[in-house]
Amino acid sequence: MKTYILYIIGVVGLMAILALSIHTRLLWPSVVLGVAALWLCVSLYGRIERLLYAYRETEKENEKLHTRLAESERQLQYLRQLTENVDTALFVCSTDGRIDWMNHTAKGLVSGPFLPASVLQAIAEHAEVVDGCALSTVLLRIDGQRRLVVALKDVSMLMQRQEMEAWQQLIRVLTHEIMNSLTPIISISETLTDENEAFAVINRRCHSLLDFVESYRQLTRIKAPERTTFPISDLFDHIKALFPKVVTVLDGSSIEHQIKADRSQIEQVLINLIKNAYESGAKKVQVIINKEGELQVRDNGCGMSPDVLDHAFIPFYTTKSTGTGIGLSLCRQIILKHGGSIHVESEEGKGTTFTIKL
Repeated sequence: MKTYILYIIGVVGLMAILALSIHTRLLWPSVVLGVAALWLCVSLYGRIERLLYAYRETEKENEKLHTRLAESERQLQYLRQLTENVDTALFVCSTDGRIDWMNHTAKGLVSGPFLPASVLQAIAEHAEVVDGCALSTVLLRIDGQRRLVVALKDVSMLMQRQEMEAWQQLIRVLTHEIMNSLTPIISISETLTDENEAFAVINRRCHSLLDFVESYRQLTRIKAPERTTFPISDLFDHIKALFPKVVTVLDGSSIEHQIKADRSQIEQVLINLIKNAYESGAKKVQVIINKEGELQVRDNGCGMSPDVLDHAFIPFYTTKSTGTGIGLSLCRQIILKHGGSIHVESEEGKGTTFTIKL
């Protein structure tokens, strides 16, 4: 900038001297001063032209920079939305487990500034699954420091669904083979029933076994949910009509809560759970919907031992002398078909709580 000021001062000064020379009629000094002034003007023009060109190029670069910056900002917003809304817990932490950043899903898994001890141990052992979650880690160098990117994905629902599909396939094969064997036995025994009491007994036991097998076929015949939207209060009214002693509890903020599901199937789930509760010796059974919109069935029955709790949803498993072992399996399959989950907590002598998330 100083150079241009000196150029301008020089041009003005030369023009002033030139004017004075012309006024005093000094020919040669006037010519020399005129040439010098012209050279300065041309030089100044060239510099200004280069300055304007540089300015225009800078403006173009600024526009490109703003465009790239805006695109980077859009990508950053997209990544923020993506990381905050995925159902995978993401952590960025130091190698000792101190958390630098985590997404919304991850915040529900930690209560302090460090990764849970079970996750740190799983990372140290290079485990792929921890607490029902698939674990993956990536070691990066950020700003010259080593950082771990940890991802935890809840796969318990997937495992339950695959387990249920495996049981269904097994049931299909078993019921098919058993019924194929029973049908001709029943047919033959019916033709011989009048002649021999033993065949009558065979016929009765075959029909009994056929009914027993038919009950298990229910596990493979659950229809896809036909969802409708209805108030929770209506569902609770129906449950109260069936079980007058059941206590229904609507959280204060959930009085007008609506649910979108197959009403008859959800009613079937609640009926099965309530019947199980009373059969366990419960004197008090509550059906609750909490602030999170979770359905809960609580009882003060005999509860379950840890071993029974581990097998609660397995088809055919039962501790009842007359039970078939398909009630809780049916419940879980219905909830899974709704895209939800069902969990149970129980303590011997204190009771059981089933929690349903839809």
